[in-house]
Amino acid sequence: MARLLLHDLRLLLRDRLALLVLVIGLAVTGLAVGNGARWIDHLEQSRSAFLDRTQAEQAEYRARFAGPDWTDGDSADAPYSAKRSFAYPVPVLADFTIGRSDIEPAMAEVRMGYRADTLFRNYQIDNPERLQRGRIDLSFVAIVVAPLLLIALGYGMLASDRDSGTLRLIAAQAGGVGRLVAARSINRLALVIVPLVLGALALLLIGPNDPARTEAALLWVSVALAGIAFWWAVILLINALRVSAETSAFILIAAWILLVFAAPPLINSAAQALNPPSSRMAQIIEGRRAEQQATETYKNDHGTDGLAELQRVKDVIAQYQRISTAHDRAIRPLSDAFDLQLAAQQRAVRQAQWLSPPMMVSNTLAQIAGTDVETYGTLKGAAFGYLSDYQAALDRGIANNRLFTLADHDALPTFQPPPSPRPGWLGVLWTLMITIVILATALRRYRRLRLA
Repeated sequence: MARLLLHDLRLLLRDRLALLVLVIGLAVTGLAVGNGARWIDHLEQSRSAFLDRTQAEQAEYRARFAGPDWTDGDSADAPYSAKRSFAYPVPVLADFTIGRSDIEPAMAEVRMGYRADTLFRNYQIDNPERLQRGRIDLSFVAIVVAPLLLIALGYGMLASDRDSGTLRLIAAQAGGVGRLVAARSINRLALVIVPLVLGALALLLIGPNDPARTEAALLWVSVALAGIAFWWAVILLINALRVSAETSAFILIAAWILLVFAAPPLINSAAQALNPPSSRMAQIIEGRRAEQQATETYKNDHGTDGLAELQRVKDVIAQYQRISTAHDRAIRPLSDAFDLQLAAQQRAVRQAQWLSPPMMVSNTLAQIAGTDVETYGTLKGAAFGYLSDYQAALDRGIANNRLFTLADHDALPTFQPPPSPRPGWLGVLWTLMITIVILATALRRYRRLRLA
């Protein structure tokens, strides 16, 4: 078998198409490694710069609070002027799978007057340099590029020899069709897999020094290989059919387009059509109307003269609470309807993605990397909970009818990121099961294959 592998490898490396596939694989993987390394470095630096800036602001605020120039009026205003900042942890494998990390906001400030719908203000999609760089990452290589390269190498693996009438002679020299298929499969898979594995190893070596990355990277590579194995099983099955090499290429390209490019948007569009969300614009309009009405009510019912500092601030904070309560009451039905429809959409997508093993593999890679929709949904829920806890702590301090102290400021809660959701493995197991069934069907047909 080793001699057969070496002989087939020599023939393969003499093929210009195989060399082109290798060059393309290395080039795209190199581009993905560069993009991933720059991206995770950007995330690390942005997070560090944000935390450094906010820590400096907090230190300056505390120094002013404890200084001689601080007045009772400042203490009365402190519940409103105080703020806390937080930043999500950088996803463990954001350089492998960029996923949602280039869209979702990862840092914010909390203050008394903020609401859940105004907590995140700086989304990342406004960066033109990032938009120009695109989303070519290692996941893109595994899901999109690698299958296409496999098709280029394998569409005529046996069909070309059968069309030319040389399959019987070649199989006899190899010791049987099974040995021939095994040797050609190993060499062609290696030609596509090796650049991908080298890219993962490069990112692991040059990326952040995080012990969790090694285990996550091993899982990531294993899932990526499961996706590649699915495509090779499909290629072997098509080669086992009595079709020409050209027809084999057409079927495989059509399957690649359908499963990789057509299925995800079709599934998402169907989920949205079956579960249409309520209008976000309607929520904004209704919220603004409630804010304006509550503000006008406050101005009509309260004067602005003769208030002591503490009472003045208590009234201002009460005003914000009334506005926030009116806003939440006005948009709650729309917001709840939107969240229910969004949850229904996500359930529909999770159910329908079983029709597309590549889509399931792609989602699992994002889950392992920590850049999937569910992970960011969990983080966003924790951020909203933190905002509520922060404001509740301020409310308790104000209710005591005393000035806000430095001890009160230091006792305000800090953000604690929740544990990341565990990846769902049913999709990977389903992909492996489909792969085994397709492979078994192909091998059965090879055993019955008439060489003539």
